[in-house]
Amino acid sequence: MKTICFDLRALQIGHQNRGIGMYVRSVLGHLPPDENKYLFYCFDKHDPIELLGIKVAIDYEIVYTETVNTILNSPRDLPAIYRLVHHDFAALKPYHPDTFVQFDFTLGLPDWKHCKTVVIGYDLIPLIMKNEYMPSIGFSWNHSPRKLRGVLRALYYRYRYRLHYRAYSQADRVVCISQASADSFRELLHVPSGKLSAIPLAPVLDPVTPDFSVAKRIKKPYMFYIGGTDSRKQVQDIIRAYHIVKGRGADVALVLVGYEFRSLDKMTDMTAKQSIKDSPYREDIHLIGFVNDAEKFGLYQSAQAFIFTSLYEGFGLPVVEAMAASCPVVAYDNSSIPEAAGDAALLVPSGDYVAVAREFLRLQDPVLRSKLVRQGLAHSTKFNWGTYVQRFNDEL
Repeated sequence: MKTICFDLRALQIGHQNRGIGMYVRSVLGHLPPDENKYLFYCFDKHDPIELLGIKVAIDYEIVYTETVNTILNSPRDLPAIYRLVHHDFAALKPYHPDTFVQFDFTLGLPDWKHCKTVVIGYDLIPLIMKNEYMPSIGFSWNHSPRKLRGVLRALYYRYRYRLHYRAYSQADRVVCISQASADSFRELLHVPSGKLSAIPLAPVLDPVTPDFSVAKRIKKPYMFYIGGTDSRKQVQDIIRAYHIVKGRGADVALVLVGYEFRSLDKMTDMTAKQSIKDSPYREDIHLIGFVNDAEKFGLYQSAQAFIFTSLYEGFGLPVVEAMAASCPVVAYDNSSIPEAAGDAALLVPSGDYVAVAREFLRLQDPVLRSKLVRQGLAHSTKFNWGTYVQRFNDEL
């Protein structure tokens, strides 16, 4: 019997409804009961399993530690940030875990003998897209409206990321969510191949029964996107492709779903926001906001196609989700997206939104659409959480 500790603080610092939160909840929800002892490491006196309604089959004990601020808004936050970066895991040490699993590399690792450390490697986007995620001093000075603050934040985040990235070198194992992601850890952080494993993710739709209540509010056939609005996602390319589709006579709507699509005011990416605001077809662009898994499943199943114009993905999970929901996919061909898509999606060169429009229009052919749906369903069955957790447990 082993004592295995999962650091669940990632579920308490804003990741609950993001990719990391989805991943943590899926892993925990599919762990089968066994003879091991499980510990959950959490902030304060709250049980995130209970608060988030996560169904787990294993018995567990929670080990609590002090809550600290994880966001730098002013110099007053620096002491809390220091305590977070240099966390000593004192509350956990008396339990002598055999394995410690870290879902968020920024939360650190214990440095104890006889404790195996495992970190999940999602992606290295801040290194791959530095200007957007880890800007230089010069870039911040030239592009920030408040120059001094922009420079200070650039210094802080560049230092913090470089400090936190050491976790991947210190860990005994790095479990990556795709082979493309594992390759980037080897090439950019020089993590030895022997430390790296690549286990592809799985959709979280099954066995959810689709809820079509949101989809039924859309009175036209529609292009569909669900996700964020940061610059990497290139939402403006979806808008441009939609304009071409409309200009060629297709009477379709565009449905944008995700927390940041609650309204134009809530969107953080100015380019994406302006492209929607200026669209001559604004009345047919629907900003839905956050939806639950059942509503998401219904939206996928009712869509003409899922459009994915991201410039980089650690895995590209929405592509597999769409396929599992019988929704054809048109996506940019980069990073891990070909791994997720296989030969069951229409992939076009990154940045070629004209090709996105062309492929969407091709899907009006029922023969092609039916073929792609069948291929997508077959391909998506290769990704499931039961298989994932079996392979994941081997790393512990």
